[in-house]
Amino acid sequence: MELTVQRPRTISGDVAARLERHITDDLEPGDKLPPERALCGALGVSRATLREALRALEDRRLIERRPGRGTVVCAPPEPQLRLDFTPFADDGPDDFGRVAELRRLVEPQVAELAAQRATDLDLARLDDILRESHAGLTAEESLRLDVEFHRRLAVATGNPLLVGVCEAMNGLVHDVRLRSHWAREGRRNSIEGHQRLYAAIAAHDPDAARRAMDEHLAQVGELIAGLDDLLRSEPELG
Repeated sequence: MELTVQRPRTISGDVAARLERHITDDLEPGDKLPPERALCGALGVSRATLREALRALEDRRLIERRPGRGTVVCAPPEPQLRLDFTPFADDGPDDFGRVAELRRLVEPQVAELAAQRATDLDLARLDDILRESHAGLTAEESLRLDVEFHRRLAVATGNPLLVGVCEAMNGLVHDVRLRSHWAREGRRNSIEGHQRLYAAIAAHDPDAARRAMDEHLAQVGELIAGLDDLLRSEPELG
């Protein structure tokens, strides 16, 4: 089932998202962005829109605007929380169950906070991930977007400690989650769950976001519990 998701994007949010991708992919700390006049021309936006986008990036400490020196790319901040665990193998159902329990405790709260605090930049980046997601992706591509969507939810809380926790949980069950993306149904469930989450967060509805995450994680758990049978029914995808 395909869901129709209303995506309330703003121009400044889109511009901030484009600049963030450029900074992440193409620039190094200390590099300078072009002058505002040049950026406005390249992006086709007003100076007011550009400055709003730059403020969003400055709030995330991705750039620093220095009088007389222009806009400079900042060094990535040191992680405020380092969690280094060994990922569980496919044959550890008890271990996976413990991480699934941890996700059910943490991620609904993350979704609730994201709904309260998400900026236009957060919504634009989440929307970008949804636009890249479709059931025809490889398992590796689908998992990468799945992980990035949940990481961006944590970023949207504004709490870097939660980002560290969510990244650690993602790493712990990487192999199991990858197998779930081998199945077409697994990829479809992931996309539809993310669409519901986005809709609630874009509406800034914390209760709906929490419910959407609860439902998403429950569906993931059910799918993984029956994964062997599901993969046998889709031999061409295994």
